[in-house]
Amino acid sequence: MTAASHRIDTDTLRRGACPSLAAPMQTGDGLLVRLRPVAPALTADDLLALAGLARETGNGLIEITARGNIQLRGLTGASVPRLAQGLAAAGIVPQTGVAIETPALSGIDPSEIADATPMADALRAAIAAAGLTLAPKLAIVVDGGGVLSFADMVADIRLDAIEANESVVWRLAVGGDRETARSVAVLAAESAVDGTMAVVAALAAIGPAARGRDLDVPALAADLPFSPVGRRWPEGSDEGACSPGGVCAPPSSRCRDLLPEGEQEAKSWFKSGLRHPIGKHDIGGHPVLGVAPAYGQVHADRLAALIQGLSACGATEFRLAPHRTLLVRGLSEEGLVAAQEAAEREGFWCTDQAPGRSVSICAGAAGCASASFDTHAAADALVAHAAGLLDGSVDVHISGCPKGCAHPARAAVTLCGTAGGVGLVMNGKASDPALAAVPAEGFMPAIRRLGAFLRNRRAESETAKTLLDRTAPDTIVSAYQGHP
Repeated sequence: MTAASHRIDTDTLRRGACPSLAAPMQTGDGLLVRLRPVAPALTADDLLALAGLARETGNGLIEITARGNIQLRGLTGASVPRLAQGLAAAGIVPQTGVAIETPALSGIDPSEIADATPMADALRAAIAAAGLTLAPKLAIVVDGGGVLSFADMVADIRLDAIEANESVVWRLAVGGDRETARSVAVLAAESAVDGTMAVVAALAAIGPAARGRDLDVPALAADLPFSPVGRRWPEGSDEGACSPGGVCAPPSSRCRDLLPEGEQEAKSWFKSGLRHPIGKHDIGGHPVLGVAPAYGQVHADRLAALIQGLSACGATEFRLAPHRTLLVRGLSEEGLVAAQEAAEREGFWCTDQAPGRSVSICAGAAGCASASFDTHAAADALVAHAAGLLDGSVDVHISGCPKGCAHPARAAVTLCGTAGGVGLVMNGKASDPALAAVPAEGFMPAIRRLGAFLRNRRAESETAKTLLDRTAPDTIVSAYQGHP
């Protein structure tokens, strides 16, 4: 690929579309390119090539995103074509089209219900053939289960494998994670792609900005062009059949379910066994180590040093995973210990107890001209003085500016750079009005006050969510600002 043949769509150098080689995003530190390699596994040479390209074409900063993508920062209009050339030369092919995500260990985890990869490939081909115009950030999850399932991954459309009557069926749902998504139907494997395409077509019919939350689920279920596997009323029920043939779609809590009985029990089942990818995992008797750059960001030199160190420990394969994690395979039990030490030396997290893993942060003032304070230092302050907020029960977001790039959704606690200092937003987005603000130079004392207040108020074994739910926002604001 030549620089001339790789044209950048300058109309999409903006927020609102997923940044890619063809449409990089303009940020405060230059252009940002996000990519997900087609290959599910990367070699050491692949990652070393990515590190080299990050240095040569950008500012050297590399990020692993919450959804397991790679981001390179600080590029220019002239350097993006060189990045494309370098990726092609290294044999790294980025995915294009609608994002269809599967667990990182699909096909190699013996505990999974089904290998999600063939279903995802078939769905990807069907969407490409349909030629529909869909929302740029539309996300589809195909989850076969396993040790590192996608149960907590929010998507516009979900297909979740379920064991039923010694076979595998697929639950089709929209607009949420595996617990909160609204069920459309439970489908036989041979109908899952067609059923999903009916949902995709419904999105396209609404318009190019439509997302899963915009869909009318009862209408979708009624319009499926075939009968779902569904569920039937319990014997002796006077409710009658859900629909002709006794099929129930969307699933009803009153039915005898292919899932565990009752809607609440089903939700509990959806969440059971969910594990964070950071740390050690046993996959079919073989160790897998999940490592993560602190707060998802690392300089290319550090990444290269990590990969060289892990390779010396016996690592043979690397897989990108959600929660900003890199999964390392090929290690022996002895090599695993050495690999953990190598990761820690380079500043990577390799235990699921690392409190900073619960914080979403952007590049901050060190890497983005739009940011008004050092988000990494702020995250370190939270870990040191208010770690009780970081038990994973709530989302905590630190944003250098109101754009909220690292966590566009609402969070229980958001600390955001504003014209008036570092603002505190409760149960909102970075763009929402702050309840209070402190000058950037007074931020560290504010975090110490907030941490002390929460520690003194917290009951034994109480989660951060419960603590925040029972604490009036104005008392939190007073602690943050230092008012008596």
